[in-house]
Amino acid sequence: MLVATALFALTVAAPACGPLDLQTAQALALARSDEVGIKRSEQVAAEADRAVAQAIWFLPEFTATVPVGVVPGARLQSGSNGQKDPNNIIAIESGSNRGLSDLGGFVRVEVNALQPLWTWGRLTAATDAAAAGAQARKFLVDDTSNAIRTRVLQLVMGIRLATRLLSIGGDVQNALKEADVRVQKSLKANDGEITPEDRYRIEIFRSQLTQRLADGERALQVARVGLAATLALEPGQLQLQDDPLPDTSQIRAPDLATALADAEAMRPDLKALDKGIVAKEADVRASRAELFPQLGIIGQFAYSRAAGRDTITNPYVGDYFNALTIGAALTIRQNLSFWNVITRTNKKDAELDTLRKQRAGALRGIRVEVETAAADLNAAITKREASAKAVAAGRSWFRSATLNFGVGVADGRDLIDAYRGFAEAQYGDAQAIFDLLSAQARLEQVTGRVPQLPELNCQMP
Repeated sequence: MLVATALFALTVAAPACGPLDLQTAQALALARSDEVGIKRSEQVAAEADRAVAQAIWFLPEFTATVPVGVVPGARLQSGSNGQKDPNNIIAIESGSNRGLSDLGGFVRVEVNALQPLWTWGRLTAATDAAAAGAQARKFLVDDTSNAIRTRVLQLVMGIRLATRLLSIGGDVQNALKEADVRVQKSLKANDGEITPEDRYRIEIFRSQLTQRLADGERALQVARVGLAATLALEPGQLQLQDDPLPDTSQIRAPDLATALADAEAMRPDLKALDKGIVAKEADVRASRAELFPQLGIIGQFAYSRAAGRDTITNPYVGDYFNALTIGAALTIRQNLSFWNVITRTNKKDAELDTLRKQRAGALRGIRVEVETAAADLNAAITKREASAKAVAAGRSWFRSATLNFGVGVADGRDLIDAYRGFAEAQYGDAQAIFDLLSAQARLEQVTGRVPQLPELNCQMP
């Protein structure tokens, strides 16, 4: 009943997602993506390692051993008063360590505890390494999330682009139908305005348009399948809002120096590498501390009982099978395998040097990525401005050619060229918008300046 109530409350609080806009699709991808889920699982494991390292400071290391078996019996002789003296082990009535007589069961419970007190920085280094490792995993989650967000944006915009191209193609097809009517009318009247070559041009243009529409249908299907896979949905479950390509007039050329500084300060993969270096430095410190004696407290509780043996309380004699031991002592432990410890430390030093060189190489690679993304964005802005002008010119050309052809002052070739030019201009403008949005998203990803997403307030049915 409680489970059903909770599920009902969750369903009421979180309505079903769909149709999806861009931001909701990105948030849903982060919540459902397998790649992000794997990175989050690795982060949880790293957090567990940090919790273990911190617990060593306060909680002793306990081990428990419970052997159970059979053991030969051993009995003491009774004294003159008929009582057995547990301190007197000289007079033995029965039992020997060379035989298997009078076998009986026994059980022993042995608990040992070790609490480090002073380790020359090993405990601190282990805690620092675990904390840095957990932070590195968190940054890797952010890095994967940024890549997923960019991928979702490209897929969503790819769907909008394909939809726009198909819409343009449909408009051109309608225009070609009107042209066919005029061509047939002119050819029947034999007025000389349309020649058979003009009709062939229209057929070739129609064939090219059909190929372009087929490519658009394929691109739309591929983008939908890719987006559904990224959202962990079946393609039939994917529902997107029918939004146009967004306005790109506010996108400005980036400042390269600022972009490079942002990338060095904000890239999550670079932060993860920095934390990896911190963790490895702590690991090296812990390894070097192993060369020094470790101070701690060791304690033991042991209780064993055997059915066929008398209890002995003589302090100079121990009976493993029939005893009660409680004690604690200050202990000093020294690893005498100095060569092995030094070799392991040198190996970790080499690994640390490798990480530092990887960071230097990653920084150079990031600079190339940022400069390339900035150059792509600048080129995309220029292309978008040019394509917008081409659309305006193509629209004017198309209108002028249509009017001139209608009044008989232009031939069919002019009309067909105007159709083709206007359609190509619209295709180019839609592609330029997509390229500009993709370039902007890529620059945000390589600089780490990814805007915050709103909280996901819906769920998939």
